[in-house]
Amino acid sequence: MNTLTFSDEEIIAAIKSGGRKRQDVIRFLYRDDSLKNKIIHFVKRNSGNFEDGQDMFHEGIIVIDRNIRQDKFKGDSSIQGYLFSICRFLWMNQIRKQSKVSLTEDNSKLDSTAEETPESKLFSSEQKSVLKQLMSHLGERCQKILELWKLSYSMEEIAQELNFSSAAMARKNKYRCHKSLLTIIEEHPQLANSLKV
Repeated sequence: MNTLTFSDEEIIAAIKSGGRKRQDVIRFLYRDDSLKNKIIHFVKRNSGNFEDGQDMFHEGIIVIDRNIRQDKFKGDSSIQGYLFSICRFLWMNQIRKQSKVSLTEDNSKLDSTAEETPESKLFSSEQKSVLKQLMSHLGERCQKILELWKLSYSMEEIAQELNFSSAAMARKNKYRCHKSLLTIIEEHPQLANSLKV
């Protein structure tokens, strides 16, 4: 159970302020089991499984964090409502992409878009494993930098987290790591092709 609770205003303020407060509210959102279960239930009702639901919940928190930091969240709904809408949008978008892939292979699948196929189940997990494989060619430090960057950490926070002397130094390293990853992708075209939808 959560020992700390936050109002929507406190969540927004903490995410914008960054640092420890931001980490606390992100952890608080991750521990919201009723919301997580609602999202998992929605995904399972719409051709997904438990793991897909957990992935959407995780992706949704990344997006809400980024949107609040970029002032894209206008406060028209509650944080919980907004997070659920994001997850629903992300999942339906993924379903559309997957059905396009399946339909090019077999037009008969038009009648069974709600039916879960082994191909659609494997699709996102295959992509994740390919990305993991490509990332594994990078050093541990580079992997951590790109991971934090993907989670919308600011350069100041990345510098703090990884003991760089400044945000500029973190930016320089992020650029170098990102370039290395692009080089690795070019060197493994057969793997890189699996990432394309």
